[in-house]
Amino acid sequence: MQKRTLYAAGKFAALALIVLIIVRMAASDRVSRTGFSAMTDAVTADFQTDHVLEGQAQMVRRLYGLDPSAYDGVLLYYPGTNMDCEELFLVKLKSTDQQDEVRAAIESRKSTQLDNFNGYGTYQYGMLQQSVTEIDGNYCLFVCADNADTIKQDFLKAL
Repeated sequence: MQKRTLYAAGKFAALALIVLIIVRMAASDRVSRTGFSAMTDAVTADFQTDHVLEGQAQMVRRLYGLDPSAYDGVLLYYPGTNMDCEELFLVKLKSTDQQDEVRAAIESRKSTQLDNFNGYGTYQYGMLQQSVTEIDGNYCLFVCADNADTIKQDFLKAL
């Protein structure tokens, strides 16, 4: 009797895992109807722009290795000095097929910044460790700020 219970529990757990995977896959392909301007307003509402610069296409290429013209919208705020790490990067994808390339670019940028601040910029290093990457459907967000979780919630609400 005990073996049947374990077997049934195992089947239930496997089924629950399959359902979770299917739900995650469906969510990752979801396309938001939120316009880029509205999304920009939402994610910058709580982002402090005092110590950052707005990046143009060449800076997106330099920091992330991505061509902004390949996407429906790109917004970059990057550190104004080498001693800062506050950053916001928002991308509206033309297709959810672009998620992996943007995710890889964000991970590479974050890794570079962690290497830059490792050993001497303890505050910045900690902020980078707490940074947020959120990829949902046709939008990708990377934010490194004291209130990164608040900005993430603004992003998710705007979707």
